[in-house]
Amino acid sequence: MGGDPRDLYPGDRAMMAVRTAFQLFCDCWHLYRKYILKTANEEVLEGLKNEADKIFKMYDEKPLAKELLMAVLNEIERKEKA
Repeated sequence: MGGDPRDLYPGDRAMMAVRTAFQLFCDCWHLYRKYILKTANEEVLEGLKNEADKIFKMYDEKPLAKELLMAVLNEIERKEKA
């Protein structure tokens, strides 16, 4: 058998990566949903920034977390300019 004894079957680590990515997408969706309809003011923007930072840190500042959060922030900004 060999390998890491914590692996139940080959691919456990890949499944964890998929689950983590899924949760990241869900967290970004919830952030988007929470802020997309709000009118931006200092308090709202500060809350958005703080929550985005929290999510980014929760996912160890991974590139995918950065890109998804930037997409959410850019879309909220685009909506505000419209």
